[in-house]
Amino acid sequence: MEVVEETRLALVLNGGVSLAVWMGGVTHELDLLRRASRSLHSGVAERVKEEDRACFALWQRVIREAHTRVVVDVVAGTSAGGLNGSFLAAAIGRGTELPDLRGTWQKAAALTGDRLLKDPPYNSLLDGQYFQDEVGRILGAMCGSEREAEPVTLFVTATALDGVPEYVQDSFGGRFQVADHRRIYAFQHDPQAVVFRKTGVHRNAWKPETVSRKDFLDEAVLDRLCLAARASAGFPVAFAPVDESSLLAQRVRPAPEIPSKGRDRASWIVDGGVLNNAPFGPVLDSISDRKVDGPTRRVLVYIVPSSGVTDPHEQSRPPCKSTEWPSVLGTAVTYPREADFRTGTAELQERMNRECFDRHLDLFRCQSADMEKERRTAGPGSSGPRPKGSGCDLVHLARSLFDHYRESRIRGALWKVRQVREEGRGVRSLARIRHEDVNALLALDPKFLWVPDGADALQSCLDLDQPWQWGASVAERLIWTLVGDIEQRLRDSTKSPREEAGSLSRRQAALTSSLGELSYCAKVVRAVQETIFSQIRNASQAGGSPAHRLDPEQGPTEMLNAVYENLGVGEVVRRQVKRAFQAYDKAVYEADTTAPLTPRARRNRRKRINRTLKFCLAAEVVAGAGASPEELTEHTPQFEFLRLGPDEYSPLFPHDKFAPLGDRKLYGVRLNHFGAFVRPEWRASDFAWGRLDASHHLLRLFIPDHEERQRTETEMHEAILLCEKIGKGEMRKNLKRLAEPDDTALFKEYLDSPEGRSTFGRIVEKALSMLISKGAFARNPFAEATKVVFWRSFGRRVRFRRPSRVSSANQLLGLSRPTFSLARWWWWRRIRKHPRKTMGATLVALLLAIASLIGIPFGIAEAVDHFTDHDWRWQTLLLAAPSMLVGGLLILEWPLTALAYFIRSRVRRRRGRRPHRGT
Repeated sequence: MEVVEETRLALVLNGGVSLAVWMGGVTHELDLLRRASRSLHSGVAERVKEEDRACFALWQRVIREAHTRVVVDVVAGTSAGGLNGSFLAAAIGRGTELPDLRGTWQKAAALTGDRLLKDPPYNSLLDGQYFQDEVGRILGAMCGSEREAEPVTLFVTATALDGVPEYVQDSFGGRFQVADHRRIYAFQHDPQAVVFRKTGVHRNAWKPETVSRKDFLDEAVLDRLCLAARASAGFPVAFAPVDESSLLAQRVRPAPEIPSKGRDRASWIVDGGVLNNAPFGPVLDSISDRKVDGPTRRVLVYIVPSSGVTDPHEQSRPPCKSTEWPSVLGTAVTYPREADFRTGTAELQERMNRECFDRHLDLFRCQSADMEKERRTAGPGSSGPRPKGSGCDLVHLARSLFDHYRESRIRGALWKVRQVREEGRGVRSLARIRHEDVNALLALDPKFLWVPDGADALQSCLDLDQPWQWGASVAERLIWTLVGDIEQRLRDSTKSPREEAGSLSRRQAALTSSLGELSYCAKVVRAVQETIFSQIRNASQAGGSPAHRLDPEQGPTEMLNAVYENLGVGEVVRRQVKRAFQAYDKAVYEADTTAPLTPRARRNRRKRINRTLKFCLAAEVVAGAGASPEELTEHTPQFEFLRLGPDEYSPLFPHDKFAPLGDRKLYGVRLNHFGAFVRPEWRASDFAWGRLDASHHLLRLFIPDHEERQRTETEMHEAILLCEKIGKGEMRKNLKRLAEPDDTALFKEYLDSPEGRSTFGRIVEKALSMLISKGAFARNPFAEATKVVFWRSFGRRVRFRRPSRVSSANQLLGLSRPTFSLARWWWWRRIRKHPRKTMGATLVALLLAIASLIGIPFGIAEAVDHFTDHDWRWQTLLLAAPSMLVGGLLILEWPLTALAYFIRSRVRRRRGRRPHRGT
């Protein structure tokens, strides 16, 4: 019998603005992969569109030959990745296929008057409400079933405009304040989620309970998901901010039970990629929550639409002293995202290098192998001496290292309690736990409920009918060690050709079934730990009887002891540890036993469990004697890291010519990341590249041989291009067009079309209008007059709808429209030839125009005063006459327009006060 390893993908999706189209192609390919795996192993046919069947069959062949099963169980998205990640997680949590992202991005992501430019509000360039309505329509159209839904956890990030203040304390007691603008919202589908809370008639006993989390099947929660996805992808200024009030129920906080101290205050939120561009933390904390069904391979996939390689054109640019200010501004804007990703990669490296759990598992497996070798050598009932190198040597080593281990555990507990307690107070401590503090504490000879007093616990305290005294974190590590050992036994079972097929099948079935039991026990212990941390955070605000309320000023060890005693942690954890070790023993040593156990067999079983527990605890002591506090208090299972980006070429195109393009092969990175919104054919190209890049990187997970992977990739890419109905000739044409180092040619091509000129004109008009009015919502006559004069100068006809008597006067006041017609014609001509320089000159000209409106009256007065006693030269007349004419017209037009709006507002107010007939 062949054991199928499960490949679990935890996705972290990143992106920006129109790169959502490329991200949509990646998400589409991931959905095809996971559904191909599900159909292959369940035997249930999937609903696949006709054009996707060739790729679907290829993925099934790859998965079948790799002897694996692929699931996506954690998704974290920010910016454009938050939008596509929400679609994928909703499809998994609702038990259906991903919606037609290809058609969605082709229709919805268009800069046209009936879509993104439909009705922008006063403080943004694009229509965010249309965007949100489209997201809600897509999510609402997913008609899945609860029976086919799979467990999945989704994290969506956003950035708050006003941050929650947090105090940080240094090593010498000094405090300073730091504002946290990051927001994370969690959505989950897990029918077997576990919580630890008070139960019973009087609700006085703490017990673990199984609850059902079905957020993606709840319409109310689905509306919140729609809003969170819209907010995360809401690029600042391009889209208006979103009110966070309805998302507070989904926000991830240190502890939801903490009463409000500003933490529950709603804010206006924008693009999540501003500060939290790669949310690795919550993903790493969640990858071990799902039930284990067999040998598991965990892969963290970071999906980012950038090549990760410095552009050759950037390397050859001028030195900093000659760099223009737009480059400086653009570089400064990208620094926060770069710093955030660098911090995330450092966290990944730190977690991947934690070897405490690996050492624990290796030591335990060595002891288990020695024990089995001893049992086979001595035979049943033998009482002879144990062979040299048995597990008892490690037990002796653990006894000698126990004092160091106990000191490390106490230091780790002090560090964790201080960290958690200060979170509840809104203070984060940067002081380390010194050896002197631990020694002073041990000198008082205190009693701990979460670590044994001496090394005798390795011999005398192994009775699982007594309260557990090793703590919840040790219990979790022990259970995961058993899980790792069984996973390895399942992998090794396929390498036993001499064993009979029936016996091997029964043993593998027993090992597989025990994994579910063990992972449930680990989930319960994890829930207990979360409740312990919540109790410590809420020490001063805990409700209930004052006799059971924690003292926030007591020492960390007393506080931890009080929490353990109030919650009954020792008894609850003992039950889970006993249940886990019994399941492990039954799967490993009693797989072939079908008859009831005799009294002697029960005694032997108890001895085996106690010996397994002793060896496991010995490995814990040896591995943890020199471990860091983080290793002793936080658990992260083993995982691999894969970066998925547009940094590779396709074997269908010449490598030497197009491979150096990197992410510049995407229209989405052009025109300041708005390029894919411009034309449908550009979006089609980026969507196809998303699928091509996804298949290239994902094939590396399943096909290690380079030549075989190259052949499969070529076949896969040909099927994708056939599916996308875009030929290699068209893609090659796009690559040649995108090989230019800048966007001038693309921009000129766009402006040559009537639609491009109209769209760009509306965007520039809206941007300059926001700049003049500062994006403020004002209805007073002076603000309205400023906007109207600007619109006229830009070429738009502005008419009053009501009252009609003012319309004729308004047309007579529109002197700026014909005055600036020559400037508009010259501006359109220049921007088609040199868009970058012209846009920079436009901004400078706008600032000079504002300054001239202020300086013209003073200039006229000075000119009259200066030239009254002198003759006016013809050069002076030539320069002064147009300036005085234009300035005079604008100065005269603005107050007259303001007066017209004032009269209109007064007329409307008077009509509103007039009583209706019949009253």
